[in-house]
Amino acid sequence: MTRLPLVLLALVAAGAPAAAAEIVLDYRKPALRDAQPSRSEAERARVARALTEAPPAIREDMGPTFAMLGEGRGAFTAPGADERIYLIQRRAPVAIEPFPNAPAPVLLVLGPTGPARFYRLAKADQFQRLAAIADAGRDGRDEVLLESSFTNMGETVTDLTAVRLDPAQGAAEAFQTIPGVAADRCEGPKKQRSLSAATISRDGTGAFTAQRHRLACD
Repeated sequence: MTRLPLVLLALVAAGAPAAAAEIVLDYRKPALRDAQPSRSEAERARVARALTEAPPAIREDMGPTFAMLGEGRGAFTAPGADERIYLIQRRAPVAIEPFPNAPAPVLLVLGPTGPARFYRLAKADQFQRLAAIADAGRDGRDEVLLESSFTNMGETVTDLTAVRLDPAQGAAEAFQTIPGVAADRCEGPKKQRSLSAATISRDGTGAFTAQRHRLACD
């Protein structure tokens, strides 16, 4: 089956057994909605060293004050690989300016041996953080879920982008967009206040599904 470059949100079928869904992210949890990327100085130093191996254009784009927006461990370039992945950008976007005029973000993959691998994302995309790692296709290679948010007039909406790496081509493919995984309208007029949050699961066909839940504003 041919997959479109961006696959819109797939909803979990009504009445499906809850046990069948393997939840990857649960935005009903305030700790997840409010989470910030870790900022380990040791990991930042590791990324800075790796950037010395990057192509000149990437080194120039990231600059010495690059932003680290999350990291994780998995197998990204081959089944069974023990690798770490980092999301880096020139600067961290803020929710009121989620798509600044900035160079393309980069996913950096480091293994225990071998050179650093750099994968550019689309320039139009700027992310708040690397939210999760999961093997959507169950092929032994992990994909990453990247989070972006936008705030306007008291409303904050969070979207997810699922990305897989193609080590043979040195490319990163954004293969699925999941909009509105969290929508917080609790700062709006009293009668219009609402809060929704989604649980994100693997769907068994190489993609992710989302089931939205209505929550109460505090």
